[in-house]
Amino acid sequence: MRRQVYPVYQQLYFGAFLAAIAGGLDAYTYLEHGGVFAGLQTGNLILLGVSLSKGQFAKVGYYLTALIAFGLGTIFIRHVQHYFKQNYLKRAYFVLAYEFALMVLVAMISHNAPDVITVILVAITAAAQLQEFRKLQDGPFTSLMMTGNIRTASENLYTGYVHHDVGAQQKATDTGIVIGSFAGGALLSGIFVPWLKDAAILVPAVLVLGAIFYLAQHAKQRPQAKDATESEESAVHSRTERQARHQDDSASDDIEVTHETRAGRRHKL
Repeated sequence: MRRQVYPVYQQLYFGAFLAAIAGGLDAYTYLEHGGVFAGLQTGNLILLGVSLSKGQFAKVGYYLTALIAFGLGTIFIRHVQHYFKQNYLKRAYFVLAYEFALMVLVAMISHNAPDVITVILVAITAAAQLQEFRKLQDGPFTSLMMTGNIRTASENLYTGYVHHDVGAQQKATDTGIVIGSFAGGALLSGIFVPWLKDAAILVPAVLVLGAIFYLAQHAKQRPQAKDATESEESAVHSRTERQARHQDDSASDDIEVTHETRAGRRHKL
């Protein structure tokens, strides 16, 4: 089965980079900055409710700050989307560079800054990614939350292998790659946080550079493929024109022969 070609910012392995970045960010803030999630705001809401039930109001403010920062980060990227309008590739580069800059800033200041400042910056970073990259292979996508992806993978495993649907089998595999990438990003942060402490955010920052490199490489290939297609179409068009001219010439020859035949008959008469 031939696979459909998608824009580079919707391709599977680019989505895998995004999932790994998201997993790394959540693991980083959870392990190093007070048990709060950078992007998983559902988890923060749960922890907020639990803290309220225990009367831990300082923690309530901590989780609430992450929620508000995430919302503000979303609003900013929404403004950026209006500014860039239909230039999706340029916008993708901008958002990834923006994420990278925020991560480097966190690595530089988090050792001396309060945890709440770090959480705000990382929540804004996660919000940028979620707001901008919401489609994968022309379907809805979130790199920050795996609940829906696990449901999708399970459904397609059943459809693919019980009902022998090849397309569903492929979709289950693709979704599994995204889920595994998210876990892999969290694993990397879990490994490096004990060694690098606050600077461990540079691990997802390196993954952002990988995503930028992937965009650059595959964006270069697309125009070449387009040019090749256009050349092939031009060749087909030229052949069609030659065939049409040949048919017109043949028709003209037939008409001339017919006229000559009629003239010969009249001469004999």
